[in-house]
Amino acid sequence: MEVHFLGDPLPAGVDARLLLGGKAAGLVTMLQELGLPVPPAFTVTTEVCREVLAGGWPAGLDAAIRAGIGRLEAATGRTFGGGERPLLVSVRSGAPVSMPGMMDTLLNVGMTPAVRAALARESGDPRFAADTWLRFVRGFATIVLGLPEDEVNHAAMHDDTPEGLLAAGDRVRALAERFGGIPEEPFAQVVAGIRAVFRSWECDRARVFREREGIDGALGTAATVQAMVFGNLDERSGTGVAFTRDPSTGARGAFGDYLARAQGEDVVAGSHAVSGLGALREQLPAVYDELIGHLDRLERHYRDMCDVEFTVMSGQLYILQTRIGRRSPLAAVRIAVEMAEDPDFPLTRAEAVQRVGPETLQALAKLGSVDPAAVPLGEGLAVSPGVGAGRLCCDADRAAALAAQGTSVVLARPETSPADVHGMVAAAALVTTTGGVVSHAAVVARGWAIPAVCSLRDAVVEPDALVVGGRRIAEGEWVTVDGTRGLLFAGDCRAGGAADIPEVRLLRQWAAETAESGSGDGEVAAPDATRPVDRFAVLRALGLKGLATAERIAAVLAAEVAGVEAELRAAAEEGLARETPRGFAMLPPGREVVMAGLAAEREGIPAAAIDAVFAAFDALDREFKAAVSAWQQAAPAEAEAAWAAACAALDSLHARLLPVVEQAVSLVPRLSPYGARFAHALAAVRAGDRSMLASPLKESYHTVWFELHEELIALSGRQRTE
Repeated sequence: MEVHFLGDPLPAGVDARLLLGGKAAGLVTMLQELGLPVPPAFTVTTEVCREVLAGGWPAGLDAAIRAGIGRLEAATGRTFGGGERPLLVSVRSGAPVSMPGMMDTLLNVGMTPAVRAALARESGDPRFAADTWLRFVRGFATIVLGLPEDEVNHAAMHDDTPEGLLAAGDRVRALAERFGGIPEEPFAQVVAGIRAVFRSWECDRARVFREREGIDGALGTAATVQAMVFGNLDERSGTGVAFTRDPSTGARGAFGDYLARAQGEDVVAGSHAVSGLGALREQLPAVYDELIGHLDRLERHYRDMCDVEFTVMSGQLYILQTRIGRRSPLAAVRIAVEMAEDPDFPLTRAEAVQRVGPETLQALAKLGSVDPAAVPLGEGLAVSPGVGAGRLCCDADRAAALAAQGTSVVLARPETSPADVHGMVAAAALVTTTGGVVSHAAVVARGWAIPAVCSLRDAVVEPDALVVGGRRIAEGEWVTVDGTRGLLFAGDCRAGGAADIPEVRLLRQWAAETAESGSGDGEVAAPDATRPVDRFAVLRALGLKGLATAERIAAVLAAEVAGVEAELRAAAEEGLARETPRGFAMLPPGREVVMAGLAAEREGIPAAAIDAVFAAFDALDREFKAAVSAWQQAAPAEAEAAWAAACAALDSLHARLLPVVEQAVSLVPRLSPYGARFAHALAAVRAGDRSMLASPLKESYHTVWFELHEELIALSGRQRTE
């Protein structure tokens, strides 16, 4: 399949996200399942991208694209490339995995002088037509032709009159002639836009982002061609980005930016002063109410916080994109807890626990504070919480170089773009003098837990200094960024100490309850109704767990819950265990029974044989613990590589562990469930559940490993201190 019209059903078994990219898959969901107002579109698939990047433009692709444009014409009642009601399109990138701002998008495609004149006649507004023309030629020159952005911006300067906008467009167009020029033929513009989107998959900023996020470089991106809707049309038009909850703090309620009479690039680039969604409520209250309703439907459908791009054209709302929103670690915890506590929201406590991984909690633990006596130098928007300090740097290249030498840096920029990613990754904190909560700087900072302040007031970034309120801070001087409160301080003002976050404590409590109940990890093995439930095996499993429900012990032993529960209740009646509201706990008499049982097992095992098993396991044990520790202690920039290394080590270890487990089972048949338990944990890790490597509250690989180690220590007559 080369091209898919988004109103058509997909063939059975096709993964929409892998084929169409996340952006188009979201459009399909909104259009076909939720019935939201989405402009018509078609997508050139990721399969085509991979083929084009490998060196070929597929035969028949031009015809498929022309057919797609024909369907857009039919759906909109407009004519592409001409007519009195011309159709313009956008060409948008969309990878299977979210990569915000890393690849290219081209707007207003299909624009020519004749189309510009027709738009002026149709709208009755020559300024709108001239503004749209200038936006197109600027975008084509920088994105498709690769002209230096500074040169294009200089040529595009204007006085905001129709005549000034047209003159600026002519200057940019003339500048573009040196680099091959902007095609007069609208279809050639579309093809060039699609090629540019595909090329952007391999650009440096996208490569850096994929390496940082652990994204497979072989996935490719799709290119979605969508009918344009114009937020810059008139006074009842605008554009914005909304989150269904605050991505910095996790607070309930719509949160985002809105800019009247603008196009989407003006908001997400962080190059314009923006207003909150309250501006839309004041300008167009009915549209605001409609947007809030759509946001609620999307959040409940995806069962998570959503990031939504929208445009209003002459009072008509259109939803252009939705995806699961990137958020700060603090917001991740608060959102998960609040959703799970809401009885009307479709998220369980066990699922909330699953959503907050160890990396998030580690990042939260690193959130520091500022000395209470410190006086702020400046204030802006708090877009990514936390406190970071370092030497001021005003250039992304220098920031990356200094960080590589071990210097802590705070990167200050007027605004950030994907070209700054390498410096942003290396920074302890970020500061920008423009942009809002959905700017590039804000989104990247939240995703990577970098403290950040945007739109720092009364501030100017110079090539080698930051001037705030008339005070000049030279590069190399220390500054502190408080991204939680939106403040900037001169000097290193960190006070240290992690914040006490109630939601973290609650999540840990839920994790313990989930582990104790045996839920959340799936079945280890199907219960064997023919296997007798042995009192000693039940007590031994309970002793290893410390506190557990009958369901969890049954899962560990692959036994029927009813039989296990009967043995536990009998043990409780005999004073060997006691029942608590959270499960059964071992008592000292029960531990004595277990010790006696282990001694009896040892008497029936050849000492040399169990010693050989222990020695083989002990050699693997050291390697396993080293692999887990390396992953847990990896620096944030090395987290993905460390995870990949841990997974590779686990695969190797598992293959060598299986014969050891089989040998142990041949000596002690009671240990037979361990093989299935290890296999279950490994499968979960391979499926991407990082908590199943070493979470102590789950049936993780480490949990099973630890328990088998304890068994072998006891069965070989050793003590843990040895």
